[in-house]
Amino acid sequence: MLVNTFFKEPKKKKHRAKNNPKPTADSICRYCKNNYATTHEVYEGTGRRQLSIKYCMQVKLCMKCHQEVQQHPLQGKDLELKQEFQLKFEKTHTREEFRKLFTTNYL
Repeated sequence: MLVNTFFKEPKKKKHRAKNNPKPTADSICRYCKNNYATTHEVYEGTGRRQLSIKYCMQVKLCMKCHQEVQQHPLQGKDLELKQEFQLKFEKTHTREEFRKLFTTNYL
């Protein structure tokens, strides 16, 4: 029996995460106030992204601002966001708890 090696099965559609819905005109960027902003998890990386979601450490950013934050880690807007959300976390938890979860103190 001959098998066609050139035929590829169709790819399955990727589903968006429930916490990251498709951007709409109502999604406004935190910095430049543009529409169609996407959700950005403040603390990125393996495991830390899920913690950001769990503790509601997410902001809406347009593509331009999102790229700026990702291209300049621990500078400007990225550092500002990390410090702001660490302070919010420390209102209900201790700094030691924050360091255990996110491994770094940003203040």
